[in-house]
Amino acid sequence: MTQKRSKKRNKLTTNVELTRLAYDFHLLGNRLRTTISEINITAAYRVQIARHVQWMLNQAKSLGSELNAPQPKAFLTKESTERIAEHLGLFD
Repeated sequence: MTQKRSKKRNKLTTNVELTRLAYDFHLLGNRLRTTISEINITAAYRVQIARHVQWMLNQAKSLGSELNAPQPKAFLTKESTERIAEHLGLFD
């Protein structure tokens, strides 16, 4: 029986790579959210960027289901993603 391929990754992607991607999504999302609140831009542009931030955070959260042992709630926050990254030795 063949395994169904995921739309998000191939089967050669490691848990470390997925964790790195989720961590980067969280970092970028948090940085953008902070930046749009500090700089002077129009409300319409601020909303557009906020939508992109939300998309990135949702992508990070959904990557937990793509782990070799699926954990849908693994990457819900930046802090939980950091704990997993430290456990996998990503920051070494």
